[in-house]
Formats: sequence, C-alpha cells, structure tokens
Amino acid sequence: MEMLGLVQVFGFSVAALLSGIVDYAFYILFGFILANIVINWLPGYPSSAFFQAVYDAVRAVADPILMPIRSRIPPVQLGGFGLDLSPIIAIIGLSIARSLLNNVIIANFIGPVTG
Repeated sequence: MEMLGLVQVFGFSVAALLSGIVDYAFYILFGFILANIVINWLPGYPSSAFFQAVYDAVRAVADPILMPIRSRIPPVQLGGFGLDLSPIIAIIGLSIARSLLNNVIIANFIGPVTG
C-alpha cells in the first residue's frame, strides 16, 4: 500500500496509471497477434538465428491466446484454402476486455476510491 501512497504524493492518479497499463498491455498483445498473422503468411521456416528468435518470441506470446480459439472454431474453407478466424476473434475479445476494465472496473470502482 505504501507504493500507492507514494504514487499519489507525486500527483499521479492510481486509476489513470492502471488505465494506462491496461491500454499498453492491449496494444502489446495486439501487436503480437498482428505479427503472428504476418509470420503465418510467410512461406517456410526462418532461415537465420535472428528471425528464428523473433518467430519463437511471437509464437510464445500469441499461441496461448490463439490456440484455445483455434481448438473450438475451425478455419472457414474458402475455395482451396482455409481462413483462420482466431486472430479476429482474439482482437475483438481483447478490445472488449480492455473496454470493460477501463470503463467499468477502473472508472467506477477504483477511480472513486483512490481519487
């Protein structure tokens, strides 16, 4: 609790700080999901050590979000290829979670208590 008091002494609002953390987390996860989409479009496996590290990092963050959706919703078959809808559903879900956290929980419960 001392940390929250210290934050308020320096003129920061705890609610604004938490809202900023939620927003940054949303944009970071959004970026990893978009990077996963781009990586899946590229043919083949990464050829250099740097691209392998980037590939592994993106998959390590995006797969825990996308795999539960992929296991429940199969790809939509369009002609000769399948369209994976899991990134779209994940982005919509993250957006709804961000809105609920910022507008309901932080603004209505945390903001009035912490000031």
